[in-house]
Amino acid sequence: MFPKKRAGLLGKILLIVVLAYMIFLLIGVRQKIAIAKAEVETLTEQVAQQTQSNTELSNAIENRDNPNFLEDIAREKLDLASPHDRVFYITD
Repeated sequence: MFPKKRAGLLGKILLIVVLAYMIFLLIGVRQKIAIAKAEVETLTEQVAQQTQSNTELSNAIENRDNPNFLEDIAREKLDLASPHDRVFYITD
């Protein structure tokens, strides 16, 4: 068959350089993957927040003519009270 050739010093150095380069590339790819995973988590949170906001807005649009819904908004967001409500002021 083929005669066996021994790898010379140049071949060994070339092999070490190629392996070091591949390890360097692998480390770079792993860092990029970690950054991409962090971005995915951030974007997933943003999507969840936006979905919740959209749901609240859809609910507000659907119930815009409902007097109970409007009264709840007036109480919670505007701190208003109807004439028959009792208001207590707590001071520390």
